[in-house]
Amino acid sequence: MKLRPFLQRLLALCLIGSALAGLNACSDPTDFVSNHEIARLPSLGPSAGPEPMLRLDSKEMPAGPIIYDQVKDSYYSCAGVVGEWFLQLVLAEMNFLARQHGLDRMDGSACALSFTKSGMGSGRIKLHLYKDATEANDCVFKAKCGLARNVTLVPTTKAILRSYFLSDLKGEKFYQHCLAPPEFWHKGVSCEYIGVEAALGIKKEKK
Repeated sequence: MKLRPFLQRLLALCLIGSALAGLNACSDPTDFVSNHEIARLPSLGPSAGPEPMLRLDSKEMPAGPIIYDQVKDSYYSCAGVVGEWFLQLVLAEMNFLARQHGLDRMDGSACALSFTKSGMGSGRIKLHLYKDATEANDCVFKAKCGLARNVTLVPTTKAILRSYFLSDLKGEKFYQHCLAPPEFWHKGVSCEYIGVEAALGIKKEKK
C-alpha cells in the first residue's frame, strides 16, 4: 500500500466528524460465503470527536517527533498525534476483544504509533497499546515485548477498517479480528486477509 493514497483517504475521513458511521449502504454480511464467523459490532466507544483521528503534518506524516527510528518502521508517541476520542475507542475495542480470549486488559496509559516506511505493508499505520511505560520502552527500544496489542488501520472509501492483533506471546497463541464500523465484526481473521469488500459487506457483481 503506497503512502500517499493511504494518508489521503485517512485524512479525508478524519476531517469528517461522522467518518466512522459511513457504512449504512452496505449489504448484510451474512450474504457472504465465509469460513469465519461474522457478528454485529457492539457500540463500544465514541465514533467521532472534535479532533482528527490522527494529526498529520504538511508532508502527510504523523505530526509528532519520531521517538525511535528503525529501518522499516518509525515510532511516535500517541500523545498529540492520536485523537483522544479515537484512542478511547481503540482501547475499548481492544479490551472487549481481549475479554473474549481471557487476555489482560490495557488501561490506555502507554501507547505508541508506528508507520511502515518500506517493504511489505509500506505506508501502514498501526497503534500499539502496552501495560505501562516500562513495558512500552522495553518493547519499542529493546524489542523485548511481554505481549502484543496492536491495531492496523486499513483505509477504504467508506470507513477506516481496524485490524486487531492480540497475543500474550506465550505458547505462540495469537488472535485476530477485523472490525468494520459501525456494523461488522469479523472474528478470527485480519481485514487484510478477507479483503476490503468482504469486510464492508459489499457484494461482488456477478459476471
